Amino acid sequence: MPNPSWNFSRSTTGGASWLEYLQDPDRSRVSGDGPAAVVRALVDGLPESTLRLIGSPESLEAIFRSLVHPANSLLDPSGMRLSAAFTWSRGEVLASMGGMLVPVEELMAEARSQAQSEAVQLFQVAREAFLERRFTESLEALGRALDTGPSLNVAGRLVWRIHLLRALVLLGSDHNTDPQLINPAEAEQSFLMAARHARSEYRLDAARALLGAGWAAYVQENGDLDRRMRAAVTYTDEARDLDDDLAEAQFQSAKFRMARGEVDPALHALRWLPLSGRVLLLKAAADGDFQRHAVKLEAFLSALREEQLAKIQSEVSPVASRIRQWMSDCPELSETPAAQRVVDLSEGAPDRGLLDVHRYFGFGYRQDRDLLRDSFFEARRTVIKEWIEEVAEPEPTDAARVPAPNSGESGVVSEQPVHYRGQPPKRHRSVHHADEEPEYQFLNGLGEVISTYRGTPGSQKRFPLTTGSTATTWAARWIPPGRFLMGSPIHEPDREPDEVLHSVTLPDGFFFSETPCTQAQWSLLMPDNPSKFRGGNLPVEQVSWEEAREFARRLTEFHHKAGLITAGWRWDLPTEAQWEYACRVRKPGEFYGPIDSVAWYQINSQRQTHPVGALQPNAWGLQDMHGNVGKWCLDWYGQYPFQAVTHPVGPGFGTFRVYRGGGWSDAAHCCRSAYRGRSVPNFRSSNIGFSLALSDPLSGVVAAPTR
Repeated sequence: MPNPSWNFSRSTTGGASWLEYLQDPDRSRVSGDGPAAVVRALVDGLPESTLRLIGSPESLEAIFRSLVHPANSLLDPSGMRLSAAFTWSRGEVLASMGGMLVPVEELMAEARSQAQSEAVQLFQVAREAFLERRFTESLEALGRALDTGPSLNVAGRLVWRIHLLRALVLLGSDHNTDPQLINPAEAEQSFLMAARHARSEYRLDAARALLGAGWAAYVQENGDLDRRMRAAVTYTDEARDLDDDLAEAQFQSAKFRMARGEVDPALHALRWLPLSGRVLLLKAAADGDFQRHAVKLEAFLSALREEQLAKIQSEVSPVASRIRQWMSDCPELSETPAAQRVVDLSEGAPDRGLLDVHRYFGFGYRQDRDLLRDSFFEARRTVIKEWIEEVAEPEPTDAARVPAPNSGESGVVSEQPVHYRGQPPKRHRSVHHADEEPEYQFLNGLGEVISTYRGTPGSQKRFPLTTGSTATTWAARWIPPGRFLMGSPIHEPDREPDEVLHSVTLPDGFFFSETPCTQAQWSLLMPDNPSKFRGGNLPVEQVSWEEAREFARRLTEFHHKAGLITAGWRWDLPTEAQWEYACRVRKPGEFYGPIDSVAWYQINSQRQTHPVGALQPNAWGLQDMHGNVGKWCLDWYGQYPFQAVTHPVGPGFGTFRVYRGGGWSDAAHCCRSAYRGRSVPNFRSSNIGFSLALSDPLSGVVAAPTR
C-alpha cells in the first residue's frame, strides 16, 4: 500500500485493514519522529515530476513543522480547530478533542441531579484512564456513565463529551491497537451521538464529531462498501457545512470521493482549500486514494501552480520590478528584508514548487507589501540638464535673480522678468552644453514615486526683505517631502499624554526659515519692535500669533509684487507637522543633537535670548529649532490621531494655538521635538517668537483663519 506511514487508504482490492495500519510499527515510529520523518515518508513514493510541482523536501519540512504546534500537537495554535496535518491515528490529539481537558469542577458545577454528578465522576475516571492509555478501563467507565439514567440526556455539555470519548476509544489510535476494543462501526454511532448533542451549542465540536463519524465509516471492513462510502462523504460534508474553516473536512471529503472514483468532484474540493490548509495538497499527492488517479492529480497540481505563477506575474512582478529599479539608487531599500523577499518571490517563483511559493505569497507577501507601502525612502539620482541658448542677449533688471529648487510644481521661486532691447527674439533649444544636477525622489518601499523634486535637501535660498536691500535678507532652507513619526514613544523621558506617536506624510516640499525671525528682519516690515531683549540679531519676541501671521502676510505680499515667489505660494506659520518634521529631519529622539549644543534654555541661557544661529544646526541647516524662543505654529491645539495621516493641519477651531521648540526660560523637557506648548492667539511672551514656512496651499496646507 502506498505511503503506510501517514495516510490510511481504502483499497477495493484488499490490503492492510485499519487495525493493521494502526499496528504497523514502521508507521507508528515515523509518526512519532516528528515533521522531518513524516515529510520524508510522504515524499518518498512521489514521482519526481509531482515533487517538483509541490516543493522541495526542505521547504515542505519547514511548512509541516509550522503546523505541528508543540503545545497542541496537531491542533492549531488556538487549541480549537484541527491543523492541516491532522491524522486520526494520533492519540495525543484525540485526547485534546472536544474540550475534554475542561476541569471537572466546571462540569460538576453544571450537574443538576445526583445521576448527573455520578456521570461527571465516571467521565473523569474514563478521561484519566484514556490519557494514561488504560483504554479498557476507560471504555467501562464510559459505559457506566451512560447508564446513570435518562437525566443525562439533558446535560448536553457533558453527554456529548462522553459519547465523543467513547467513539475515540472504539476508533483506536497509535497507542490503542487492541482488537478487542477497536470497533469502527460502534465508533461511527458514538460520533453521531456526540454530534447530535453538541450541534445546538457547540457547532465546532459537532463538526469534529461528524468528521470522526465519516472516518469511522470509511475504515470499516464489514457491510456494504458503497453504503459506507456514501455515509462517509455525507458526514464529512455536514462537518464542512458546520465549520467552513475546517480544512481537514475538505481534504477528507476529497479523499473519500477519490476512493469512490469521483475524481473531478474530489479535485474541485481540493481546489477550494483555505490558505491555511494548502499543505493538504502534499497529503493528497502522497495518499493512496489519490495516487490511483495520479495523472489527473498531477495535471491538477500543475494547473494550480500555473495559476499561482500567473497571479505572481500580475500582482508581484510589477512591484518587484519597481523595487529592483530603485535598489541601485537607494541603498536603504536594497537592505530592507521585505523588499528583498518580494524581489526573490518574483524572480524565483518559476523554479519553485506550489507550496514553496504559496507559503510566502499566501501569507507573508501581504504583510511585506503593507510594510513597504507604509515605509518611505529618499533616492538621489543624477539627471542631465539641458541649457537654453538665446539668440539675443537679455538685459536683466537690477534686482537679483533668485533660482529655486523645482518641487515638482510650476516653480517655487520665480526669476525677475527679463527685458530685451527691442522685440524679444524667438527662443530655440540647442545642445549648447549639458550639466548634471541631482534629482530627489520620495518613494515608498513598493517603488511608487510619491513626489519628485530637484535641489539638495537643506539647500539655502536668500530672499530680499526690501527693494534693493542687501544688508538684511530672509534665509530659508529647502525641506524635501517625506514621512516621519510625529509625537514621542511611550518610553521617552518626560513624555506628555498629548504626544501620541503616529505616522505623518508630507508629500510636498517647502522652504523653512533658517532661524527664527530676528528683530532686524521684523523691523523692515512692521512698525514697532515689541521685544523685551533688544538687538538686531536677537529673535523678535513678545509677538502674538496674530502679529506673526501679519508679518507673514506682508512678507508674502512684498515677494509677490517683486516677482520673487510664484502665485499661490505664500509665507505663513508652519503647521505643527511641518515644524516637527523640519526639526527632526525625519529622525526620532528628544533633540537633534546634545541639548547644550543646540538650544538656549533654562540652564544655559542666563535668563535671556541670544543671537540666532549661534548654536549647532540640524542636518537641514535649521538653527534654534530647540530653545531661545518658542515658535508659533499655524494649528489650533487638539488631540493627535492614532492612525497615519497626510497633510495634518490641526482641528478646524479651538481655544489655543500651538507653539513649539521651547524658549530661553523653559526646562529641557519643554524644548523636546515632540513637546507641544499652547496659548491663546493674542498671548505675548518674551519666551515666544516665530519661524515661517513657504509652501503652496494647493499642496494640502490650507490657510488658517486669523481669528
